[in-house]
Amino acid sequence: MSLLTIKEVSKVFKLHKGVFKTENFFGLRRVSLHIEEGEILALVGESGSGKTTLGKLALRLEKPTEGQILFDGQEISKFGKEYTRYVSAVFQDPASSLNPRLSVREILEEPLIAHGYKDRGSAVLQALSEAGLGEEYLNKKPVQLSGGQKQRVAIARAIVLGPKLVVADEPTASLDASLRKGILDLFKKLKAKGIAVMLITHDVRSVEYVADSVAVLYRGRLLEWGPKEQVLKSPLHPYTQYLIQNLPAEHPSKRKVSQTLDVQDYTEAICPFYTLCEHKMEKCRVELKEAFKDGRFVCCNIY
Repeated sequence: MSLLTIKEVSKVFKLHKGVFKTENFFGLRRVSLHIEEGEILALVGESGSGKTTLGKLALRLEKPTEGQILFDGQEISKFGKEYTRYVSAVFQDPASSLNPRLSVREILEEPLIAHGYKDRGSAVLQALSEAGLGEEYLNKKPVQLSGGQKQRVAIARAIVLGPKLVVADEPTASLDASLRKGILDLFKKLKAKGIAVMLITHDVRSVEYVADSVAVLYRGRLLEWGPKEQVLKSPLHPYTQYLIQNLPAEHPSKRKVSQTLDVQDYTEAICPFYTLCEHKMEKCRVELKEAFKDGRFVCCNIY
């Protein structure tokens, strides 16, 4: 049994089109995947692909319109407050997620108090140590910390209750390149302790460094999902190929002209990648095939 199982999940948002008119917008369409204990699953895709929406659903910050999300085999809506002990979050901007009025000690104690923990001192010190900070940081406030230190405090807060799963939404996006590796190494340490991580990111190089498996989303659809080595080295879906081909160059001398999607040319085809796809067929406008190939899920009519 998987730790977290997402079954045919869709999320519809209501967009207001004028005073009395609304329109349905699918943030996610029939997404199915799972995360095992101690696995780092990376959700990748461009902005607006549905990555953060899926993370919010796993955290119960949003409710699915359709489908099921199971944790340890039980529907997550059936859990009470204890769910936040099992599943915690690390957000993109630690400066906005940490209360500036509280000290690091108080920030880490908050979830322990909420769940009635008595021996809070040792739990706080252990979490801080696991996040790579010493006890000299306990009485500091967020304003006294660097960006990397703030994110380490945010990670310490996420693990202080001993969760089974951490949902990390772009945890390195606000950090300098020199600090990103240190944060990603922390997620590797969580994995070594058996803690699973849902890593939401647009940075494919971070995925290559830390992830076990990769799920590729675009315009709310899961287009490819499988082991990291296979997905990144021999991508099946044309959109995954497009993502990897258009990675930012590591050096200016290697830059190339990237292909971009003209939103005005976007058609309402069933396949969200129809406009850019070199392999598009007429049936891609009206149907989309789901298949398993080489141990991977792929949503594409060419398979």
